[in-house]
Amino acid sequence: MFLNYVIKILKRPGRSMAVRLTLWYALLSTILIAVAGAALYWILAEQLRAADSQILISKIHAIHTAMRNNTDHFSELLHEIQMESNTIRGVYIWVSRSQEGIIARGRSNNPLLDSNKPFDRKPKAFEPQQWHWKVKKHEHFQVMAQRFAGQPASIIYVAIRTSESEHFLAFYRYALALSIILALFIAILAGYLIARRGLRPVHQLASLVDELSVSQLHRRIAGDNWPSELATLAENFDRLLERLEDSFARISRFSADIAHELRTPIHILRGEGELALSRTRSIPEYQACIASAMDEYERLSRMVDALLFLARAEQDHNALDKQQLDIHQEMASLCSFYQAMADEQDVTLNNDAQGSITANSDLLRRAVSNLLSNALRHTPAGGSIRIYCEQSREQVQLIVSDTGSGIADADLDRVFDRFYSADAARMRRGQGTGLGLAIVQSIVHLHGGKIRLKSVAGKGTTAILSFPIISKDNNDDKIR
Repeated sequence: MFLNYVIKILKRPGRSMAVRLTLWYALLSTILIAVAGAALYWILAEQLRAADSQILISKIHAIHTAMRNNTDHFSELLHEIQMESNTIRGVYIWVSRSQEGIIARGRSNNPLLDSNKPFDRKPKAFEPQQWHWKVKKHEHFQVMAQRFAGQPASIIYVAIRTSESEHFLAFYRYALALSIILALFIAILAGYLIARRGLRPVHQLASLVDELSVSQLHRRIAGDNWPSELATLAENFDRLLERLEDSFARISRFSADIAHELRTPIHILRGEGELALSRTRSIPEYQACIASAMDEYERLSRMVDALLFLARAEQDHNALDKQQLDIHQEMASLCSFYQAMADEQDVTLNNDAQGSITANSDLLRRAVSNLLSNALRHTPAGGSIRIYCEQSREQVQLIVSDTGSGIADADLDRVFDRFYSADAARMRRGQGTGLGLAIVQSIVHLHGGKIRLKSVAGKGTTAILSFPIISKDNNDDKIR
C-alpha cells in the first residue's frame, strides 16, 4: 500500500526532481535496511532454534543410552531422570511407555507444564520430531520427542524453555521496526539535502540560461566547472546558441537584403511615375512608361512568390504528397519547355535521366526548372546542359550539369543564401530574384535529401540533388 502510494507520487507529472530523488533514495534505503534486518532476524532465530535443537537431541540420546545400559536398575534410572530434570534449569524430561504411559517426569513447578498436554502428540516414526509449545501467554517451550523400539516401546520427551529467546526476538522485531521508521525519516532528510546539493549546478545552469537575451547570443556557458552529466548539456546548449545566433544574423541580413532588393524596383517605379507626371506626354510615351512599370511589377511578383514559397517550405512539417515518378518522363516535359530557349541560345539540352524517384512531381519540376533556368542564363553559345541520374541502394542522385561560366570557390558556400549576389555566383544585375538556389535547397530538404554543387570557374557547374530511396510501405504511410 505504502509502496504503491510512493510510486504514484514518483510518476506524477511536474514533480520536483529533488523530491523524486529524495523519495527514490528513501524508498531504496528503507527496503535495503528492511531486507538486511529481516535477514539478520532470520539468521538469529535459526541459530537460537538450532542451539535448542542440539540440546534436545543430546538429552534424548543420553537418556536413551542410559535406559538401554541400565535395564536391571530401571527404577534407580527413573529417579536419576527426575533429579536431572529438576536440577537443569529450563530443561524438562518425560519418559513414556506404550502400556504404562508416563513413567518418569521432572517437576517443573508449573501446573500447566505438569499436565499431559505436551504428550498429546506422539511420534509415529523412529526419527526425532520437534514442535513449538506455548503455555500461558508468555511461556514458550521447544519440545522434541523420539520413539525407540523395544519391549515395550518407549517415547522420550524433552522440552526446553525458550521464553527468553522469544522475548529477545520480539524485542529485536520491535527494534527493527523502530529502526526502519527512524531510517526512513533520516533518509528523507539526508536524501533531500543531497539532492538539493547535487542539483545546484542545474539551478546555476538554468539561471545562466534565464539571463540570456537576444543581444547576448554570443555568450557561451560550457566550461570545465560543470559536472560531466551537465557538460554535454551545456555544450549542446552552446551549439543551440550558435545556431540561434546564426539564424538571427541570417534574418538580419535577409531583412537588409529584402529592403535592398525592394528598394530598386520601387525607386524605378517611382522614377517612372514622376517622369510620366512631370509633363504631358504622348500615348506611346505613357505606354512605354507603363510597360517598364509592368516589368518591375513582374519582378516584384516573382520575388514575393518566391519568399512565400520559402516561408511555407520552412514551416510545413506535414508529409508531402509523394509518388513514384519516372525521372525521364518528368525531365522530358521540362526539357520540352526550355528547348526553344536553348535553341535560341545555341545550347544543347540533353535528357539522359533514367530510373524512378519518390517525390512530389510539382516540387521536383520546380527545383530542376530553377537549375535549368540558371544553366541557360550562364551557358554560352555552343555549350551544353545535361540531365542524368546515378542510383545506389540508399539514394537517387539527379544531376544537372552545364558547361557555363562556373562559380568561384569563394562563392560556392554562399550561393544558397537568399539574395546573395556575385558576378561569379550566377546573378546579373536586374535578372532573377536571387532566390532560385535557395528554393531548390528548400525543396530538396523537404524530401529529406541534400544538394551540393561542383563548379570550376570558366568550365561549368554540376548540381547534384540526392533523394533518399523510400520503400513502398513507408511511402504509403507518408502519403496518408
